[in-house]
Amino acid sequence: MQITIELDKQHIQRLHEQEGKLKKNISELVALAIDEAFPKKTEQTEGEKSYQLMLQSGFIGCVENHENLSENYKEYLDWSHKI
Repeated sequence: MQITIELDKQHIQRLHEQEGKLKKNISELVALAIDEAFPKKTEQTEGEKSYQLMLQSGFIGCVENHENLSENYKEYLDWSHKI
C-alpha cells in the first residue's frame, strides 16, 4: 500500500532522526507508529485462564489466618459436613 502524506518541517526532521536512530526506513517507522497507537491485545496464558476459572467457580477461597494453621488445622476448621 502506498500512502502520500504532508508533514511540516518539524515532523520531517523528527522522522529523519528516527530513521537514523532506529535504523529503519520510513515504511517501517510508520508501521511501528501504527502498532504503538493501537492497544495491544494480550492473550491470557493457560495459567491465567485456569486461575480465572477457579476463581469464578469458587474453587479458590481463603480462611482466617491462624498461627500454625498447617499444624493445628483440625482445631480451627469445621468438619461437621464431613460426618
